[in-house]
Amino acid sequence: MKLEELNYNVNKKVNQLVKRIIYGLCILAGLIVFVIISYYTVSSNKENVKLYGSKIDNTMSEKVAFINTIATGASSETAKADYSKYVDKMVELYDDVSAVYVCVKQEDAIYKDGIMTYMSGGWVPEADFIVSEREWYSGAEATDDVYVSEPYVDEQTGNICITLSKAIYEDKTFVGVAGLDMYMNDLVSLIEDSYRNGNYIFLVSGKGTILTHPNKEIALSAEKSSTVSDALNGAYKDVYKKEQATKVIRDYKGGLKFAVSDKMKSTDWTVVAVIPMTGLLIVIAITILLSAAFSVGMTKLLKFQLSSGISPMFAPLKELALNVSKISDGELDYSFQVDEHSREVNALSLALNETIKKLQYYISGITNTVTAISEKNLDFEVEGEYAGDYENIKKALSGILSVLNESFSEINKQSAVLLEDSDQLSATSESVATTASLQNNAVQNLFQEIKSLAENMENIVEAAESIKDNGNIANERLAIGNTEMGKLVEAMDDIMSCYGEIAEFVTEINSIASNTNLLALNASIEAARAGESGRGFSVVADEISELSAQSSQSAARISNVINHSLESVEKGKELVERTAKTLSDSAQYSAGNTEMVDEIVNSVETQKSSMDEIVANIQEISEMVENNAASAQENTAVSINLRESAQSLRDTIAQFQLKK
Repeated sequence: MKLEELNYNVNKKVNQLVKRIIYGLCILAGLIVFVIISYYTVSSNKENVKLYGSKIDNTMSEKVAFINTIATGASSETAKADYSKYVDKMVELYDDVSAVYVCVKQEDAIYKDGIMTYMSGGWVPEADFIVSEREWYSGAEATDDVYVSEPYVDEQTGNICITLSKAIYEDKTFVGVAGLDMYMNDLVSLIEDSYRNGNYIFLVSGKGTILTHPNKEIALSAEKSSTVSDALNGAYKDVYKKEQATKVIRDYKGGLKFAVSDKMKSTDWTVVAVIPMTGLLIVIAITILLSAAFSVGMTKLLKFQLSSGISPMFAPLKELALNVSKISDGELDYSFQVDEHSREVNALSLALNETIKKLQYYISGITNTVTAISEKNLDFEVEGEYAGDYENIKKALSGILSVLNESFSEINKQSAVLLEDSDQLSATSESVATTASLQNNAVQNLFQEIKSLAENMENIVEAAESIKDNGNIANERLAIGNTEMGKLVEAMDDIMSCYGEIAEFVTEINSIASNTNLLALNASIEAARAGESGRGFSVVADEISELSAQSSQSAARISNVINHSLESVEKGKELVERTAKTLSDSAQYSAGNTEMVDEIVNSVETQKSSMDEIVANIQEISEMVENNAASAQENTAVSINLRESAQSLRDTIAQFQLKK
């Protein structure tokens, strides 16, 4: 290669390397800036959507709780007494609730589906109204949760509304549906406040209907509605499907923007936030331009500096460099021409020629020596005179031959000894491995037996603890039963007292009946004296007499029932007292059993602790025995490999010709 080409290539390679490093650093800086700005932009957008989503979710959660309350209250006796009053009372609780209604199955319903509808404000549906065919009714009936309808525009007010409905159950039986109509004005105002500087938030229902949007062609209206699947050719579709997914979309104005979604917890609705990428793209463009300008400037500056410093170094050697490379190519039969016009080049040419001759001599001697060694002939002497550092090469070659002869001879002797030792080591290792394996099996069997015993002890502890717990529970229940039985005895005494008072009442009734009968008899006598004019009193006296007789009979029957009940209560009291004594004795006996179980548990736990220590110690012994067995097996394998290596070494050394 010419010196000019070498100079040019050196400058070119260095310039390319510097240029790549600078370009790479600039690209890396641009990527770092892009990642940082993108991260903060996306993070800000996610926080924004979470903030609005939380506000919307709080409002929806409040209404979900409200419709649950309405549905629960609709099955109460108060609501059943007057459903119309109930729904009117409920609708007054929230300003954004336009209507509350309860639809329940009733036998006297005038509608085909047998369901009566009670709506706030006194609205009564017409006779052909079938509420069970309404979407909000069938939706609530089909789910245990609150059903949220798709948003719609109210024809009367022009407001965006939704319907929330919940099934009504009585004794786990479906009997109807409660519902409410909710104005979305507050939520719409909240979302529309986000429309600034190209940023905006919009709300999507569970079925994908877009509730609000800065583009009036997409937002919900009385004439039309749009979904995420058909709006802007499905631009929002991917971000709507996955929660907290950030996507780059083409907005309705044609620009690129970031979009991120967040699902609401109270309903299956989704909040989508959109933020422009304009600022990010401008920063990226500026970063790229600055990086490019910096790269070009630094590349030119370094190229000039490197060229100025490298080129002069090659000037004096241009002519000599044309032929000096032949030495490195191994052409030692070449001689340099002496240039009398340049002392430096002349001296260098003579030195190079002398160097070539010396190199030819030394290389010839070294080649002969190395050839002999390669032919496994170590019975060889390095001949000739070597000057300077080459004398060290001669000594080194002679030393190599001497060391190789001595080393191979010693290796040959030691390999024989190694063969004998490896055979003995192999036999010993096999014996140790066999013994260690037997010990390991024995220890493992012992370990398994003790481990099984420890597990059984643990099962005993658990069973004893369970018996102890059950005993404590039984003691508590016996104490409660003993207390309750005492109260029952007191109640039986109270019952007997009440029966005494009732008996007194019956005596008074008999007395009243006797007096009434006497009065009736006197009335009959006076009526007989009065003749025709007292006939009416006679009839009344007869009726009173009959009533008095019936009262006496009833009092007699009540007296018999009371006497029979008193006998039963007395017997019950005796049984209760005997039961109370039995419970008291059982409680004392159970307490004694509990103390004995405590002693058993403490004893077994002590034994289990000792057993755990034994298991741990045997585990350590097992590991040590296993390690010994493994080591013995490894020693056996090593000894076999050692013998094979020693034999191979002897075979190899036998191929060399050594000095006698």
